[in-house]
Amino acid sequence: MTRILPKNRLDDCIAAWRSAGFSVLAPVRRSDLSRFEEVERSEDMALDLVLTERTIKDHFFPQTEPLIKYSIKKHDIDTQEMVPPERKRVFFGVRPCDASGLAIDDPLFGWDYRDEYWFKRRDNAVIVTIACTTSDDFCMCSSVNLSPDSTKGSDVMLRPLQNGSGWQVEALSDRGNALLGPISSILKEGSDATASTASVPVRFDVDKVMAWLADPASFESHFWKEISVRCIGCGSCTFLCPTCHCFDIQDEGDTYTGIRRKNWDSCSFPMFTMHTSGHNPRNTQSTRWRQRIMHKFNYYRGKFGVNSCSGCGRCTRQCPVDMGITETLQAITNLTK
Repeated sequence: MTRILPKNRLDDCIAAWRSAGFSVLAPVRRSDLSRFEEVERSEDMALDLVLTERTIKDHFFPQTEPLIKYSIKKHDIDTQEMVPPERKRVFFGVRPCDASGLAIDDPLFGWDYRDEYWFKRRDNAVIVTIACTTSDDFCMCSSVNLSPDSTKGSDVMLRPLQNGSGWQVEALSDRGNALLGPISSILKEGSDATASTASVPVRFDVDKVMAWLADPASFESHFWKEISVRCIGCGSCTFLCPTCHCFDIQDEGDTYTGIRRKNWDSCSFPMFTMHTSGHNPRNTQSTRWRQRIMHKFNYYRGKFGVNSCSGCGRCTRQCPVDMGITETLQAITNLTK
């Protein structure tokens, strides 16, 4: 027998978690955008989406974030650190690729310096994933050694029941177990069959891709110019990616007062590598696209032992010139045949 969360008791779950001090965030569909927002009722949730357009990473690594307020005086400088608020949050209805993205980025934010802005939010969040029973032509989790029911980065896994009446519940961490406490009276024992997970075809051979990228001769290959000719450097692939993490720190204000901010940046932008001298070591879009692929499937793996891609497919799904990572990795796979 396993624990079952009935779909018709979802409002009771939300109420119980809110009473326990949690904010509940879930997929919400607006007229022109789908993303995770705070909800109070289950009817506001869009749990039928294959994937939200915006990733949950936005709630852990905001697009712009104030770090310090400062005031320059005659003999000293006053500073005030702006730390994230203490806030317990449940992210309900997360897809496995998005949850995996958080786990992929954890080593980066805790590497040579522990980024408390990231980990304070991570430590106060519980990730409740729903295994995917549908997919689209852009999904590629199976190509990066993940799956539609991957548990990586998740605290609670929900598996949809075959009859559509609810979900089978599995706690995966101490935080997950603690989250189920307030709803223990709502969960019921059951042996209902779960729906089959989505069938996501393997779209490229990631091992061949990594081997080709690791070959020094590939760095100067003419392939990069050919594959990147359509890229307009808009950065949508990086800004929609659940694992991209590049940022810049800038001061905004006047001569005497201001705020130091952390702002997203992108390796797709020409200014990303511009030197003060005016020299730019990656002064063409092909070299910038090469950097993106090399980083995700070579450099990041060399540093942290995992590829910086969770296979969500947003980079291809939202690309204005119908490009994205998948096409490049398929082309590299074909190069090695």
